[in-house]
This record gives sequence, C-alpha cells and structure tokens, in this order.
Amino acid sequence: MTRYSQYIRLINVLGDFILLNTSYTAAFYIKFGEIEPSYFLMLLYINIIWWLISTVTKPYKLSRTSKLHQVIGASYLVLFFHVLLVFAYYVFEQSNQYSRELLVIMYSFLFVSIFVWKIVFILLLRRFRKKGYNYRNIIIITDANNSIQIQPYIENHPEDGYRIKRVFNPISYHTSELLHEDVKDFCLNNHVHEIFYSISSMHHASLVDLMNFTEENFIKMRLIADFKSVMFRTFRLEHFDLIPILNVVSTPLDDWRNQFLKQVFDIIFSLFVIVFVLSWLIPILAILIKIDSKGPIFFIQKRTGRDNKPFFCYKLRSMYVNGQSDEKQSTLNDERITPLGHFLRNTSLDELPQFFNVILGNMSVVGPRPHMLKHTEDFTKELETFMVRHKIKPGITGLAQTKGYRGETQDFEQKKNRIKMDVFYIKNWSFIFDLAIIVNTVLDIFRNTKN
Repeated sequence: MTRYSQYIRLINVLGDFILLNTSYTAAFYIKFGEIEPSYFLMLLYINIIWWLISTVTKPYKLSRTSKLHQVIGASYLVLFFHVLLVFAYYVFEQSNQYSRELLVIMYSFLFVSIFVWKIVFILLLRRFRKKGYNYRNIIIITDANNSIQIQPYIENHPEDGYRIKRVFNPISYHTSELLHEDVKDFCLNNHVHEIFYSISSMHHASLVDLMNFTEENFIKMRLIADFKSVMFRTFRLEHFDLIPILNVVSTPLDDWRNQFLKQVFDIIFSLFVIVFVLSWLIPILAILIKIDSKGPIFFIQKRTGRDNKPFFCYKLRSMYVNGQSDEKQSTLNDERITPLGHFLRNTSLDELPQFFNVILGNMSVVGPRPHMLKHTEDFTKELETFMVRHKIKPGITGLAQTKGYRGETQDFEQKKNRIKMDVFYIKNWSFIFDLAIIVNTVLDIFRNTKN
C-alpha cells in the first residue's frame, strides 16, 4: 500500500504530455484539416521544449501537502515559458511556415485542459490516499504538553497519506539514549518511513546518532519547529557558509516575489486610472474647486510613510485655507470643509491625486492609510503596536476604511480597532485580498454609510 509514488508521478507527467500533443493535433486539424510534413517537426519541438522546461522548473516534484493552487501554478509556469520559446521558434522560422492562429488555438485548449486535468488529478489522488493507498508510516516524538501538536493535523487530513504508527513522549524515558534505542527498534520492526521530531523535545547530545540511523535505514527525518514566541510566522532557511540560519518572515510582503507582484499591480492600475480617469476628471474638479473657494487646487501635506519616513501626500483641496491642517484632524461637521469639499470627501474623490504618489513610489493602491506627522507622534504614545502599520507602504484605501474605520478617530477603541485592521491586513496580505478591498472601496462610494 505504501508504493505507487513513482506511478503517481508518471501519471502526472504523461497527462501533461498527452494534453500537449492532443491540443496541438486538434489545433492542426482545425486549421488545416489534414496532416502536413511541418506538423511532425513542430510536434517534436514542442515536446522537447516542454521536457526541458519541466526539467528546470520541476513542476512534478510535489509534496504530500502541496495545495491545488501550487500544483496549477507550477504547471502554468511551464506553460508560460513554453509559449515564449515556441513563439520565439515561430519568429526565427518565419511566419509563412507556421500559423499564429494554430498556436493560439493550441494554447487555448492547453490552458483550459491543464486547469481541469490538475484539479481532477489532485482530487483523485486525495481520494486514493483516503482509501488507504500510497501512505507513509510515521512516528512522532514530542511532549504531550507541546504547544504545537502535529498529530491532530495528520489525523484530520488522511488525504496527505500519512499513518501514525506511534507517538513517543520523551518525558516517559529517563535518558535520551533509552528513547532513541526504543525508536530505532520500533522503526526496524514496523517499516517506518518518516520520523517527526519536535525541536522542543530534542536532546542534542544523542540526536546526531538518531539522524545517522535514519540515513543508514533510508528513513526521512522531519524536525517540528516549535518556537512558542514566534508562532504563526513563516521561516526561510538560509546558509551563512555552512551555518544554517532560520530567517523569520513575519509578513507575506517580506517575500520579494510578493513585493514585486504588488508593485507591478500598483503601477499598472495607477497608470490606467491616471490615463483613463484622472486625465479628464482632474481638470473638471480643478475648475469646480476654484469656483467653490479661494486657494490652491491641490492640498500637499507631509505624512508618515514606509519605515516611518515622511513623504508629501497629494490630495484635492476640500477645506478652506487654514493654519490648522497639519495639527487638527477633520471632524464630521468641520466648519473648515467647503461645500464642494463635503462631496469630495464623501465620494473619496479628494484622494485621487494619490495615484501619482503610487507612481512616485511613496504609496500603494491598498495599504494602511497614511497619517499626518502629528498624529503618528501622538498615536505612537497611545497604541503599543501602532508603528507596525509602517512596515509597508501606506495605501490610497485599506481594510480599515472598508470596515468603517475612516475619518475622525477621537475614540480610543476606534483607534485601536483601526490599527488591528491594519496589522491584520499586513500579516494576511494576498493579491486577492487587495482586489477585494478595491472592489469594496468602490462599492462604499455608493453606500449610504456614516463613515
């Protein structure tokens, strides 16, 4: 029952190649209606390229806990590079030999069929393991009082294909030597594949001996990182020469790939808004602001940015010119707000120039709202975790704003909850999360809400 892993990988590989060849063949028939000599040369090329890219990116190297989106993402990464290399070949071989339409049809088929295939493959694999096939025998070495218990997770996820043969409690043994000898005997007599060993239960003096035993008997050793004080954070292993270092990644945006994705989206989205909306809307609003009251069109104020660095934040002026703008926060019925200013604030149109801040790199489309310097100074004294919100770039809109925590913040609980929302966003960021906040921000404009 523990075998079949090699066949599972083979099925995964063959499935992709069958879809690749079927998609190309179907596209060729749709385009030309019959097989031509050029068909075989191109068919050979697309298969070789797929194999080469797969060798580099390793999309078939899956762990038992791999998520569906990770499997699909790995396959689409291969498909992305395959498109680039096949179209490059198409250009070098001149377009009169190969049809662009053929390639478009092929990749359209392939894009959809791979998505469906991977879902079916993963679901069938999970069902296969739930029925007791392709499992791994494991033992767990951990204190019963350990704050992180892997046992409930494994028992609640039979689709991962793990079977717990025994749980060893180090407290039950007088010495680590007795514990490890018992572990060795059990592994040899029960065909154990993996050992899960909690770091908090580790006896360093004799651990090396146990690890040597696992290597000699082809047993995989896994260390459960039980760091109570840094729970719920992600770790990335680095090496300083031969010294292994666990780098604590406390937020998703500590990862450069997530930073890159967010920045690319910010630039593309902001350019779209600037070109197709602000290019005609700002001049109209500028004229209305000038008619409404005396003063500049734009209100420029120093605010706190990422890493507590100040920057100039741009807004459309919604108040009469006054000397309290950098110290006194606006209130619901503030006399400083102009007639047009009420409309601009209620619809958030006064924030639109901040898309230029995004292009300049001072802000993001979504993030904690930037505060004036005086408020940053005051709130830091009141709220212990306030400065955490400056770990990332401030945003034009944010989670706190879509939850109603915007505008005046005189009440301590309101300030506290706003910061909670900001910290939650930072620690749980995802691209989909950003899109949801943007959609909610647009919907809030049309909702009749107090804040």
